[in-house]
Amino acid sequence: MALSSKVFCTGQKHFRSIFLHHFKGSESIYGLKMSTEEEASGTVDNIPGEIKEEQMAEQPTAEQSEVEATPTEEPEVQNEEVPNQEQDQLHSENAEKVCSQPQSLRAFVVGGSGEVGKQLVKQLAFNSDIKQITLIVRQPIKYDDYIDNRTVQKIVDFEKLEEHKDAFAEHDVGYCTLGTTRGRAGVDGFKRVDHDYVVTVAKMAKELGCKQFHLCSSKGANEKSTILYPKVKGQVEREITEMNFDKCFIYRPGLLLTKRSERRWGELIFTGILKPITFFFPTLISVPTESIAKAMLAVTIQPDKYENKATIFENKDIHKLADENK
Repeated sequence: MALSSKVFCTGQKHFRSIFLHHFKGSESIYGLKMSTEEEASGTVDNIPGEIKEEQMAEQPTAEQSEVEATPTEEPEVQNEEVPNQEQDQLHSENAEKVCSQPQSLRAFVVGGSGEVGKQLVKQLAFNSDIKQITLIVRQPIKYDDYIDNRTVQKIVDFEKLEEHKDAFAEHDVGYCTLGTTRGRAGVDGFKRVDHDYVVTVAKMAKELGCKQFHLCSSKGANEKSTILYPKVKGQVEREITEMNFDKCFIYRPGLLLTKRSERRWGELIFTGILKPITFFFPTLISVPTESIAKAMLAVTIQPDKYENKATIFENKDIHKLADENK
C-alpha cells in the first residue's frame, strides 16, 4: 500500500512538472500559479526527500484535491476578459429587441382630408408602432378599408379650436398637414387656415404634452419674402420652432405630385410645363404625396437620429427618406 502511494505521488509530481514546464511564461493567459506561490503553499514539488513513506501515504487526498483544483481556477481568471464581450453582446441584443418592438405611439393628424394627410393616415394605419390615431376634422371623412379600430375621428370647429382641447390631449406625436391656397380661400382665408389654425394646433399640442410635432410646410418658405405664400409659411415655421417641442420636424415639399379630388388649374398647367424637368430631375422641384407621408413616418419612428430640437427637411431630403423606407 505504501509503495502504491509513493508511485501515485511520484507520477503526480512528474505530471505536474511537465504541465508547468509546458505552460511556463503563459500564466497571464491560462491563470497558472508558478513556483513562488507553490513554495508558499507547500505543494508536491516542495516535499523534502527525507519525508517518510508513511507521511507521503497520508497526503494523496490533499495533493489530489490541489491538482484537481488547479484547472478549476482557470475559468475564473479567463472570465476576466469575457464579461466585457458578453456584456457588449447583451447590450447589442437588447438594443435589437428594443428597435424591433412596437413603440405604441399615440398620434393625432390635423388635415387628414388633404392629399398629404390622406397618404399619411394610410402610412400610420399600416404601421405597428402606432397604437392610436386621432383624426381631428371638421366633418367625418370616409377612408378605405385600411382604417381599423385604432383610428378615431374627433369633429371640431376650427374657428373655436381652443374649446376642443380634449381632442389634442394624451398624444405623443402631432401631425399638421393643413393648407389651402389664396385662389381658393382669398387672402384672409389663406392666412386664417395656413397660419392661425396651424399655430393654434401647435400651441395646444405643446400645452398638452405632445413630444413630437410634424409640420408640412412648403419649398421656399421664407418669412422675409415679399410673396404671400412663402412669407406666411416662413412665419409659421418660426413660431412653431420657438414653442420648443422636444422634437419639431418641418417638411418643405416642392410641387405635389398626386391625383387630386379637386382641380387646381394653375397647378395642372405648372405641372405640365415642368414635366420634362421632373422626369430628368425628379428630386429637384416635385415630390409625390406618398413620399412625404413615408418620410414623416420614418422620422417619427426614429426621432433621436436628429440631434437638433428643430429639423427642416427640404424636397431632396424628403425623397431620400422615402427611398430609404420603401
